[in-house]
Amino acid sequence: MHEYSLVQAMFDQIDRIAHEHHARAIRRVRVRIGEFAGVDPELFRTAYETFRIDTACADAPLHIERVGGSDDLLLDQLELEVV
Repeated sequence: MHEYSLVQAMFDQIDRIAHEHHARAIRRVRVRIGEFAGVDPELFRTAYETFRIDTACADAPLHIERVGGSDDLLLDQLELEVV
């Protein structure tokens, strides 16, 4: 269940980025998960759905891109709604 701690860390990163750009909301989140990252994409998605309630990501769908031959887990893109 380390996916939950990974998602929590991702939300910390998203919060920092949103604050830096004065975003009022996040509209889309995209991550890249390598096949050797040791991360279950469906558990990651479930954790995201759980954590996003009452956050700036409440209405932001999560897009997961699987990457073959990689062990990376990357927050690849955020679509921000800025003031």
